[in-house]
Amino acid sequence: MINEYLITFSSFYKAKYAQEKIVELGIRCTVKKAPPELVKSCAYAIYLRTNDITKLQGIFDGQILEPKGIFLIDMSSGTLQYKRITL
Repeated sequence: MINEYLITFSSFYKAKYAQEKIVELGIRCTVKKAPPELVKSCAYAIYLRTNDITKLQGIFDGQILEPKGIFLIDMSSGTLQYKRITL
């Protein structure tokens, strides 16, 4: 099943670098501003759709790309909800 995810970063540059690494895995993604309800300061997020989020685990194992959070985007209840997950 394909799910939608949002991965937040503290800066635009970290998000763009992560985007490049994710695209290398063959997963399309987009960088946008993070929703204000998820972050306290101005931050950016990667939005993506995949059926296996664990493919990204190797990207985030290092110290350079440390996401602030990884969230599953859930619309099953009829409202937009972000559920924090861990890899």
